Amino acid sequence: MTCRFHLRAAFTLLELLVTIALIALLAALLTPALSKSWAAAQERACASNLRSWGQAFVLYASDHGGYLPHPDGPEREDKSSGVGQPHEHCYVDMLPPYLGERPWRDYPEGQKPAGGIWQCPRTRLLSDDAYSYQPSREGFFSYAMNSYLAHDFPFGLPWGAEPQPSFLALSKCTAPATTILMFEQTLSPAAGSGQAGSLKTAGQYPAEDARAVTERHNHTAGGLGGNVLYIDGHVGWRNDLWDETLRNPRIPQRGDLTWFPYKY
Repeated sequence: MTCRFHLRAAFTLLELLVTIALIALLAALLTPALSKSWAAAQERACASNLRSWGQAFVLYASDHGGYLPHPDGPEREDKSSGVGQPHEHCYVDMLPPYLGERPWRDYPEGQKPAGGIWQCPRTRLLSDDAYSYQPSREGFFSYAMNSYLAHDFPFGLPWGAEPQPSFLALSKCTAPATTILMFEQTLSPAAGSGQAGSLKTAGQYPAEDARAVTERHNHTAGGLGGNVLYIDGHVGWRNDLWDETLRNPRIPQRGDLTWFPYKY
């Protein structure tokens, strides 16, 4: 018996072109969906980072009589006070051990962390020449603690109000579910300010005020905005924190419990 094998001819040029066209069409259809899914995953990771910080704040307060660590770092150092300087109790140094991380000050310049709990996965930093500092060497923060929680400085205080203690007692918070503890801050000197001049210190400080509120993410349901951690530990999405109707949007209005932990 004779066996005959009928070998199929190779792809013709037309079939090859049709196949390539179909693959390109599928890629074009899938790319936006994949990109959206990836962005949503990064956004969830960012919110998860903030929840981790929130848990660390709670643990710290439990170990320190219900008080939160100080918002600010070495930029607020008072060399004349001797001991107990606010920067020695900054959250970026006090909280990481609760999360299994090294304090920020333990990382030498040039080796500052640029991921994990320290940075939002969607962080987009410009080159060093866009800033008044060197983020590639000195490090930078894509999250900021609300600087009004330890309002021991005169700038931004409501008229007639006295500076508040350097450390906030959680028991004195008027609206923990409403008041911001941490937020994503802008890393672009041209964004988030709206005032004369640029924000060349964007991302430099671990604590900031309302001028640093970011609008970097495209939220799947809420447009441009950013994740926010509240004092009670929950995380939400906000796209309404920058109020351009104020005379100085950097300074909250008196009694604004979004930023101030209690009414003055």
